Amino acid sequence: MPSVLLDSTLREGELYKVLPIHKKLRVASLLVEAGLKRVEVTVDYPPRTSYEEGAKLVNFLDDNGVQVVMHGRAYRNDIEAMSRYNLYGVALYLAVSQLHLNYKLGGMNYDDAKARMLEAVELVKPLGLKYVRVTYEDASRLYIERNFGVLDDLLTFTGELKSAGATLLSVPDTAGLMTPRDAREFIEYCIERSRLPIAAHFHNDYGLASANTIESILAGAAEAHVTILGIGDRNGIADLYEVVAPLQDVYGYDLGVRREELARIYREFSRLTSVQIPWRHPLSDEAKTIRAGVHQSMVIKRPEGYMPQKKLEYDVDALKYAVTPYMSHKLILEIAKLNGHNLDEVDARRIVEEIVKRVVATGRRGSPKELARYLSEALGREVKEDLVRRFFGEERAYILLKLRPQADAAKMVLKLSTWEEVDYIDEVYGDVDIVVKGRLRINGVNLVDKLRSSFQEDIEELRVLITD
Repeated sequence: MPSVLLDSTLREGELYKVLPIHKKLRVASLLVEAGLKRVEVTVDYPPRTSYEEGAKLVNFLDDNGVQVVMHGRAYRNDIEAMSRYNLYGVALYLAVSQLHLNYKLGGMNYDDAKARMLEAVELVKPLGLKYVRVTYEDASRLYIERNFGVLDDLLTFTGELKSAGATLLSVPDTAGLMTPRDAREFIEYCIERSRLPIAAHFHNDYGLASANTIESILAGAAEAHVTILGIGDRNGIADLYEVVAPLQDVYGYDLGVRREELARIYREFSRLTSVQIPWRHPLSDEAKTIRAGVHQSMVIKRPEGYMPQKKLEYDVDALKYAVTPYMSHKLILEIAKLNGHNLDEVDARRIVEEIVKRVVATGRRGSPKELARYLSEALGREVKEDLVRRFFGEERAYILLKLRPQADAAKMVLKLSTWEEVDYIDEVYGDVDIVVKGRLRINGVNLVDKLRSSFQEDIEELRVLITD
C-alpha cells in the first residue's frame, strides 16, 4: 500500500504561527485544493483555544472529503474534548524516552507509560473511529542511543495496543537527531517488529526532515507527516513540497497530491500568513533566477541543463536572469535578436561591461525602465520595457498602507493574498497598518493603481518604497 501523507500545517504549524480562524479556514481550503486526503488539527484547550473555532475547522474539512485527525495527549481530559468533534480519527501521544519520562513527565516509569497509553486507547474505543494513532514521542532517541531493550519491548507492546483498538504507531524523531540513513534503518526496524503500521514524523533540526521523510516512505512507512513550508516547532518538520516533488518527479511515487498546484498554493499561503518562502526553498523566486554568466548563456537555449525538467514544467512560470558583475553577454544578444536588431559579440560584451559598471557604481541593477532606456540608446532602437522584464524580472516595492478607521484589514489581507503580483503581506502597528511587498507591474497592470482602485474607500494614505 502506498504511504498516506498527513498534513499537519493546522496542528504542528500552529506551533510556529498561530492564525485567526478566517485564515485557518483559507489554509484548509488550500490543503483541499492540493488534494490532501488527511489533515491533522489540535484539540481545543479552553480558554486558550475554543471548541467553536475547532468545530468550524473540522466541519469544513470533513465537508470537503478530508479525513480529519485530532491530536492530543494520552489523557482522559483530551480524549473527552476530542469526543465532541466529528472526526475520522485521533492521535494520542506520550513520551517514551527516559529523558522525557524523567524531565517532562515527572519521573514516570516505562510500565506506567505503557499503562497510560493502553488506557487512552481503550477510552477512545467507544467512539468507533477508523483511525487511532498512538505516538511514542521521542522514540528515535531509543534507536540512536541503541536502547534496543526498551524499544523492542515498546514495539512488542503494539500487539496489546492493536487489540485495544489502535490502528497506527507514530515513532517521531522529536529532537531531529537522525540522518537519512538512520531514518531508513529506523523505520525498517520498527516495521519489522511492530504489530501496527508505522507513521513517520521527522523534525528539521539538522535540515534533514524532508530527506528523512522521503527515505521513510521508500522504506515502507504507512503514513508520513508534512506541513506547508515545513513550519512547526523550532525550525519545523518535513516540507510538503520537498517530499511530494522529488518522490513524484524522481521516483514516480504518486502520493495523490496535485503536484502542479503546489507552487501557486505556497505563494498564496505565504501571502496569507506572512511566512515568507526562504530564498533557498525550491519554490522561491531566487530558485528560478539564473546568476552565473556561463549558466545564463546555456539556459537561454536549454534551461533543463541547470534545472530539473519537471520543475520547469510545474513550478516555473518564467526563468529570470540576474543583473550582476557576472552576467552573460549572450543575454544582450538574445534581447537584441528579439528586438529585431543584429548585434555582434563585441558590441554585446561592451554593453554588458557598461551595465556592470553601473551596477558596481550604484549598488543596484536599475529598474526595467532604466535598463530599457540604456539598451535603447546602446542599440539605437527602442527596446520595450516588457522585453526587459521578460529577462530580468519586475521592479519590486514595499507599499505602506495607512487605513481609514472603518477599513476591514482582515478582509483586505484575504483579498490581497490571492493577487499574484503580491509577494508578502504583513499587518503592522504604528504609522501604517499594512505593508505589502510586490512586483510593481505584471501583465500590464500597475500594483499601486490596482491597490488604489480596489480599496479606494479603505486607504487613507499610500507610500511606495522601491527595492532592488
